[in-house]
Amino acid sequence: MISWRITKYNPAYRDENHKYMNCEWTSISDRGKSFDGKKLSASDYIAVENSYIEAVLIFMNRLEITSLTVKKLEKTDNSFKLQKPSNLYSAEMIKFYNSIENNIVIGKREIQYLCRLVLREHLWCKLEENKTMFVHFGYDYYMYIGSNKRFKGIINTIKTG
Repeated sequence: MISWRITKYNPAYRDENHKYMNCEWTSISDRGKSFDGKKLSASDYIAVENSYIEAVLIFMNRLEITSLTVKKLEKTDNSFKLQKPSNLYSAEMIKFYNSIENNIVIGKREIQYLCRLVLREHLWCKLEENKTMFVHFGYDYYMYIGSNKRFKGIINTIKTG
């Protein structure tokens, strides 16, 4: 299987050992903090989340798959069940969180909720579709997508949205 590392980080800021040298936000909890003189707003944060979700959907569309299976699910924040809908958490997202279980199959609509919840550190899991595709999440806003097919130019498609 071929895999790609999907990140918000500009490769120009990596040293010769591939260590990232720029100070950037790595979590939803960084909203309101300043990085390179710019405060991270909720809308800036959500725009990056949307890009990650779009990357997953681009791969799914290229592979012509409509669902992924949740594997190795971990719920990391039980207090999330108590939250009321807000500008960051819709009622649908909260309902999804409360109902998600290991080994369930989720469609494209639910993919957005799951990705947001993982990126916001409320869940951790892997998404898989047999031997066709996987999505794994790492620390500090890294995401890995694997495919059984090589797609020429897919990273450029993801970069330009």
